[in-house]
Amino acid sequence: MIFLGENSKVASTVKNFISSHRIPHAMLVEGENNTANLDLALYIATAAVCSGSPSPCGVCKDCHLAEVGSHPDITRVSTLDGKKFLSVSQIRELRADAFVKAHQATHRVFIIEDAHRMNEQAQNALLKVLEEPPQSVVFILLVPSKTMLLDTIISRCVLLSLLESKSDDNKYVEMADEFINLLLSGSEYEMLKLLNSLEKSRADAEDFFTTLSACAAERLKKGSSHARVLDRLFDDTKYYLDLLATNINMPLLISLAVSRSKGLLDR
Repeated sequence: MIFLGENSKVASTVKNFISSHRIPHAMLVEGENNTANLDLALYIATAAVCSGSPSPCGVCKDCHLAEVGSHPDITRVSTLDGKKFLSVSQIRELRADAFVKAHQATHRVFIIEDAHRMNEQAQNALLKVLEEPPQSVVFILLVPSKTMLLDTIISRCVLLSLLESKSDDNKYVEMADEFINLLLSGSEYEMLKLLNSLEKSRADAEDFFTTLSACAAERLKKGSSHARVLDRLFDDTKYYLDLLATNINMPLLISLAVSRSKGLLDR
């Protein structure tokens, strides 16, 4: 059986995807350790095809086939022998294969190893299927760093980063605190302006809403005259994180978060 690594934040995110039966259609795993990247991808893939409960159960036929690398609905794509790059023809073949119905599981999973070895033409070929993915198909791209891919590819994926944090934490703490202050003052336009930068990155949005949840909880712990609003905001952050897992349109998510947060004062 394949297990999650030591990154607690990624582990929590992935377990939430799986337990809520909302595995995103496209994920981007970045990390310097290729083995760790692949282990995480295989864990998610196993959960996606698992026919037991809770998934991945590790005992059903699908889990056993996934463990030995022979599940018909898990496809690994990598550079061909003697080649340095993933070819456009490989990606086009993957794209066509993605529209074939699953052989025995409820999902089909395509793991693209060394996704950074796709040239721009190959990435654009992949983008077509990421924009309009077939139902019940999951794509998992593995890279050392997301910066090695086109922004258009990154924006279509949920980022799972195994890289050591470069400590942007303060940025999101300050942003979350400012958002709460603007919420309590009823400044809807200012809230929207503050969150505007999150529209381009699902990873940033996930970091922000996770931090917002922690900040709301911290204020509740210290005691606040706005406890009811903060308690509802805390509950709402989980809702936004769940929506992120559904590949929701980012501007729509930000607009929803702002209008829903503004409405907390009236509830």
